[in-house]
Amino acid sequence: MVSRKKIIHGAMTLILGYGAWAYFYEPEATIISAHVGKTFDQVAQDSTFPIKARSGGAATDMQWTYVSEPSVIIRFSDPRHGFTLPPTTFAAVTYMHGKVTSISTSPMLKPLPFDEAIELLAQLQQQFQAGGWQPWKDSDSSWFDLTPAGRQHLHEALRTRGSIRGQELIVPGKYTMIFRLHCHAGCANVPGPERYLIDIGLGHADDAPYERPKQIAPADAD
Repeated sequence: MVSRKKIIHGAMTLILGYGAWAYFYEPEATIISAHVGKTFDQVAQDSTFPIKARSGGAATDMQWTYVSEPSVIIRFSDPRHGFTLPPTTFAAVTYMHGKVTSISTSPMLKPLPFDEAIELLAQLQQQFQAGGWQPWKDSDSSWFDLTPAGRQHLHEALRTRGSIRGQELIVPGKYTMIFRLHCHAGCANVPGPERYLIDIGLGHADDAPYERPKQIAPADAD
């Protein structure tokens, strides 16, 4: 007969083993494959994220897909101007009359220290440049200055004033993008470690720049 002590020991071993698994386990990233103008059905077909199960609204009017947990990769699927973003815990895709009208995300799993955030910003900027995106001159936008001096100036501006620094990018006649960096925590004389977020919002070229919904954001850093 198995003793009570052995039963308890076995149960504790299982609990500790599960705790270790849960701590180190990261779910495999799913993909949302979408671009402005793509149909809802095509997004659902091309994505591994459960689009239909995680969407709301009416196909004849407005629909939306929200991501609020890790981790999802946004793939902007235009064959010429496309790009692939890093895994995220946040994204929102909206549709009007069955077609994508906007995509917004913070392409990171959580807010990052400045040095890590600026490296990610540089990688994204290289992708956008390679995809034929360009600064929108009408808004006085330009590419981020990522020289050592430019990075220092950007850091000082964000840290001392807690402001947002962003650019408006376009693919003429097709798409518009908000591409920006801002301090999420610990700036403007607020105590605590500095943490930064990158925001990306995409829409039609003839639409006003799309703002990221304020009520949803990646989880705070530890």
